[in-house]
Amino acid sequence: MKHMFLRCTSVFLFSALLLVTACKKGDTGPAGDKGDKGDKGDAGATGAAGKAGSANVVYSPWIDVTFAQVDTFFEASIDAPKIVDSILQKGEVKVFWNINTATAPNVVGLPFQDNGLITGSKDFFIFPIVAAGKIFIESTFPVSTRPSQQDPNVKVFQYRYMIIPGSVSARSAVNWNDYKQVQAYLGLKD
Repeated sequence: MKHMFLRCTSVFLFSALLLVTACKKGDTGPAGDKGDKGDKGDAGATGAAGKAGSANVVYSPWIDVTFAQVDTFFEASIDAPKIVDSILQKGEVKVFWNINTATAPNVVGLPFQDNGLITGSKDFFIFPIVAAGKIFIESTFPVSTRPSQQDPNVKVFQYRYMIIPGSVSARSAVNWNDYKQVQAYLGLKD
């Protein structure tokens, strides 16, 4: 009986060893036919609206500015500490002038040339000069912030600047010289 058990076990082990060593991977067969296209899945839920694209754009509040005469021009300056060399080299700074009140704004981008409607002078010209930490505004007429003629408690001729870093895309759909378009793009309330 012992011999029979050893013999069966030996035959079984020998058969298993032959089976394992005799198997080898064969050649890859031809690809099967392409299956039918599956049904289109349901549309996903609409995502929430994103924030306005002003994440990196810096804008000032409306600023009171006082001009002083320098030779034949008038000059004012605005402190703007966030204007650094990288902005001057790769970014953009825009300056806007509200020629009316905050409640009835009429905003123009600088530089601006008047045809006589605002100052009465057809030779009026106002433009910004941007430097690190400062914005200088040059003008042929003293357009300092002052009380409105209609209401001395309301100001006219206020200024605002916007710093647009070089990493922010100035979409071609936004005219950065048109304050209404900039205001809508950045979601500005005032």
